[in-house]
Amino acid sequence: MWPRFGRRRHDGIPAEAMDPVVVDQRDLELAYERGLVEGRREERRRHSHPIRNLMIGLVALAGAVVLGVAAWHGSFGEGGAVVDQNLAVAADRAEPTLRAAADEAGAVISGAGRDLQANTEPAPSPSTAPDATAPAPASSGQDR
Repeated sequence: MWPRFGRRRHDGIPAEAMDPVVVDQRDLELAYERGLVEGRREERRRHSHPIRNLMIGLVALAGAVVLGVAAWHGSFGEGGAVVDQNLAVAADRAEPTLRAAADEAGAVISGAGRDLQANTEPAPSPSTAPDATAPAPASSGQDR
C-alpha cells in the first residue's frame, strides 16, 4: 500500500502514540508551544510594513505615469523628453520657493533665540562682602 494511505510516523512518534487517548499532557503542551512559535513566524512573514508598501505604490504609480506619457506621445523617446522637461520646470519653480522658506525659517529661529536671550536675567553675582544673615562657611581643614 502507498504511504499516503497508511498510518505514517510523524516526527518519530509511533503510529500507536498518535491515538488521542494515549497522548501525554506534556507532549500536548510542547506541540501547542511549537504551533504558537510557528504561527507567529508565519504571521510575521505575511504582514509587511505599510511605509514600504506606500513607497512601492508610489514607484509603481510613477512608472505607470511614464508609460502613459510614452503611449500618449507615441514613443518612449518623446515621452521621456516630455517628462524630463516637466521635471526641469518643476525644479526651477521649486528652488526659489525652497530657498525663501529656508531663509524665513532661519530668520524666525534667530529671532526666537534673541527673544529668549533677552528674556533671561543674568544670575545674581555673589557679593564680595560677607552677609550678616548668611552663616560663615565651615573650614575643611585643608587650608592650613
